[in-house]
Amino acid sequence: MEFHPDMGYVDNEIDLTDVDLYKPTNQPFGQAKILPLFSYQSKIFSDLEDEKLWTRSWIAIGSNKEIPNSGDMLPYTVGHHGIHVQREDDGNLIGRFNKAQHGGCRAVPAQCQTGKKTKCSFTSCGYSRDRQVIRVEEIGENTPTMHQYLGLIPERLLPVKVETLGSFIFINVDQQCNDLTEGLEQLPNSIKSSLSDEFTLENSEWFECASNWKFAGRAFFDLQAIHNNCPNITENIIDSNNFTVSNLSSHDIGLKTTEKIEKIELCWLFPNLILITHPTFVVSVILQPTSMGESTLRALMFKKDNQNSALEPSSFPTEWQDYICMICDNAHSMQKQADELTAPGAPELTQDMVPVETSMAAYTFNQYLFKQIEAEYEYYWNAPLYSNNIRR
Repeated sequence: MEFHPDMGYVDNEIDLTDVDLYKPTNQPFGQAKILPLFSYQSKIFSDLEDEKLWTRSWIAIGSNKEIPNSGDMLPYTVGHHGIHVQREDDGNLIGRFNKAQHGGCRAVPAQCQTGKKTKCSFTSCGYSRDRQVIRVEEIGENTPTMHQYLGLIPERLLPVKVETLGSFIFINVDQQCNDLTEGLEQLPNSIKSSLSDEFTLENSEWFECASNWKFAGRAFFDLQAIHNNCPNITENIIDSNNFTVSNLSSHDIGLKTTEKIEKIELCWLFPNLILITHPTFVVSVILQPTSMGESTLRALMFKKDNQNSALEPSSFPTEWQDYICMICDNAHSMQKQADELTAPGAPELTQDMVPVETSMAAYTFNQYLFKQIEAEYEYYWNAPLYSNNIRR
């Protein structure tokens, strides 16, 4: 949506929309390769993801428990676009594109066109790093925050569709999209029930991962104990928008606890939400790309019926911090292996050198991503950032 699709998505004279490029990935499990290496490295591919994935899918951005008060605002950069969700006076949620899509710049600066989100005082910009939840007290009237995100007439801002699944907030910037629930028929009922409002937000923390966001998602499912519990590959799994593994223990997923915790389910709700669920707690991790080789893991911890929780969540317990840091280390190793295959001076890459995909979760996700790339959409590249429907 940010780039003119008619110009194509060509990198080194290769058309990244050519479905033949993905045929090695689209083979039966055990024969299929990982995604083409450019999908973890190319800035042009990140532009293609923006057009085919981030602006065409329901994207998890956080929990409504993060913005409990009227006026509280949750900012999120989805693809190349800065948006926010705000709590209204009646308790409902409203989503909008931010007013300052390019910050205070007349044009997008060169350093913001590299595919790497930059730290900038204009954190509402679609090219900058996100900030934490903004409380209503900070927005105020005639403040820099108000002018960056809302402007003087928020009603003029282009709307973003908002729906919730339990306490989780999802957005979709495509106004022609289907309802969120239409894509969740295959989500296990056990996962749906674990997302209820009976759980209280206890902790939140962001983790920086030195890998592409897709490797970060794969890393959660990369332990042998998880492979042993994976369901058999079926037609339904391949066509699914999630991958779930049940009957896991804390030790199976790599969480180091004194006592072994049983009955854990691990779910990847495509594209960007990881859920670790248990009858007494839920840990969610939202995958957010910040460059081709970097991502932010926005983690939330919920506990059931704990009325003693503080309003402002604190940092994660040590064992969970260690667990997510382990995931980040594993993802970084995958990124390094991919980069080494295409590094200057490396032998010319042949298809035999591309690894076979051994993760059933990643294989299922790869089929999902391939279908997104393959799909044809109406382009909105020149859509206005202001709504024509101005309430008076």
